Amino acid sequence: MGREPFQRIDDQASECVSFLGEICAIPAIGPENQGTGEMAKYRIVKDRVLALNPDQVEEIHAPDDRVPDGVRPNLVALFGGRDSSRTLWILSHLDVVPPGELGLWDSDPFQPKVENGFLVGRGVEDNGQAVAASIFAVKAVRETCGFALNVGLALVSDEESGSLYGLDYVLRNRMDLFREQDLIVVPDAGNKDGDHIEVAEKHLLHVRFRVKGKQGHASRPDLSVNTLRAASHLIVRLDESLATRFAGEDRFFNPACSTFEPTKKEANVPNINTIPGEDVLYFDCRVLPDIPLGSVLEEMESVSSSVESAFGVRVALEEVLKFEAPEPTPADSPVVIALARAVQEVYGVQPRPTGIGGQTVAAFFRKRGLRAAVWEKILGYAHAPNERISIDNLTGNAKVFARMMV
Repeated sequence: MGREPFQRIDDQASECVSFLGEICAIPAIGPENQGTGEMAKYRIVKDRVLALNPDQVEEIHAPDDRVPDGVRPNLVALFGGRDSSRTLWILSHLDVVPPGELGLWDSDPFQPKVENGFLVGRGVEDNGQAVAASIFAVKAVRETCGFALNVGLALVSDEESGSLYGLDYVLRNRMDLFREQDLIVVPDAGNKDGDHIEVAEKHLLHVRFRVKGKQGHASRPDLSVNTLRAASHLIVRLDESLATRFAGEDRFFNPACSTFEPTKKEANVPNINTIPGEDVLYFDCRVLPDIPLGSVLEEMESVSSSVESAFGVRVALEEVLKFEAPEPTPADSPVVIALARAVQEVYGVQPRPTGIGGQTVAAFFRKRGLRAAVWEKILGYAHAPNERISIDNLTGNAKVFARMMV
């Protein structure tokens, strides 16, 4: 391969940064997080992809009456290569998480800005960098040497809330687009050195705990059953019990242990002088694959019963999301080998296969017997205030994708 695609990516770096800033100025937040969906952002991304003249375009929109347009958009674009027997797929997601506490940001999260070689804004890393890098990699290769194999871009919705309206919907309706011999890359996890290729994930479990007691005046706790106190003890007991019972480690994963994190807490009473009679809280659990999720739920039930007895409340558990980890992608599979070779050429590091605690959409491919590899060189600001990317990583990652295309 000549250096023409790499040079073209460097020449178009400013255009790539501008495009990324444009799409990340749109709050593509799903309805589960009080957003209106991805359609406004999707239209801009779609126009950019269509300008590359793909040989095949599929819009596989998932119906969703919670958003103004009534659908969650998903786009697949295929570009023919000299070898049509297999396709290199690069899949990125369009949705983002809410910015969180605005006071923790140094600037408006939805007015991305360039500063000192970085682009700052909500969604620039998760997953805007991948969207832009994959599109501009296709652009550079198409304008120079052409594709050695078929190349597919998949841009999907709803990754941040479970993918029911995103990749899961696409695979349930158009599984025929993907073949066993295809190379599937999901640029949605990585590290600062770019030397990790994720091939395995933990189980994912989201659980809602609804604690019910009796609301009353704060001056008469003897007539009330305080659910905030009970919920606080529930969190502490779950923390201790789950960490003790499921204390095993597997150094292939980072972090090596199962994690059980209390996260969201719904609002209860609006005033200080009322004892709450209901509290709702959530746990996010990332569980090593050798631990049955049923055992985790049993432990949660046991702890909840102990809190019920101690505080006179009722605790109801509900599985919000339960996703058991599929078989890993083999470390010697063609997609891992090709990706590692490209990363080494561009960044000069030798990547190693690893497992992660987070869940990516690669799990949906793996559940269907399709081998997928997850890789990006990132700074690690996903879901954090002042989310940012390095512009050098944006162009470098585009070169990795381009190298796999030629």
